[in-house]
Amino acid sequence: MKPVKKGSAPQRYSCYRDAKPHLIDRLGSHCSYCEGYREPTALDVEHIYPKNGHPRHENSWDNFLIACESCNSKKNAYLGSGRQRALHGRFLWPHIDNTARAFQYSSDGSITPATGLPKSVQKLAESTIAMVGAMADPAKAKNYDQLAIAYAAAGIREEIWRLVQTTKTDYLKNPDVDRARYYAGLAVRIGHFSIWMEVFSDRPEFRHELISAFKADPACFDHTTTPVCRGRI
Repeated sequence: MKPVKKGSAPQRYSCYRDAKPHLIDRLGSHCSYCEGYREPTALDVEHIYPKNGHPRHENSWDNFLIACESCNSKKNAYLGSGRQRALHGRFLWPHIDNTARAFQYSSDGSITPATGLPKSVQKLAESTIAMVGAMADPAKAKNYDQLAIAYAAAGIREEIWRLVQTTKTDYLKNPDVDRARYYAGLAVRIGHFSIWMEVFSDRPEFRHELISAFKADPACFDHTTTPVCRGRI
């Protein structure tokens, strides 16, 4: 899950939909949860506290992220009417915590809590994976709808992993800054920041370009592109 810097509100909003261009400008055209690239028309202003149950947060910048329609709807369905209290404390959020330290992305498309996390943070990571249907383990799906979403998302990540590996093989034939910048620009249109960062884990010059191109929060990484502590992680 890509860590982002949202910053202060650009303006006051009388309608939350007006925040979408500002969110995309700061966070990029990627779902805050599944990390998939979407055209702006296919992205929603995501309410951390669902607007139906929390009307006073409906137009609040502090309550906004950006999400694809699938992740937005499935998160709201997961929270339902009984899981909407203290959301900031019960899950990990990419604008609050350094989510680059929280999850492990693997070549088979799976996402698991990163190794070495404190037990309290591991629990938050597990809860976040459960909340985001596209991050969940298909084996833990409780119904067919959950299974379909989790299985499809894992399949996409596995396919993208192979694509990124092929890109890395080509890049390593002539690894210079210009080519790193070029491939990072292409990567943005593919999405899945965390997979790119994992596959290129040994190429900090490339990861610097990824962080910039994807509009990840640079303060979440040191000069070697190793994730550093922010928030609870």
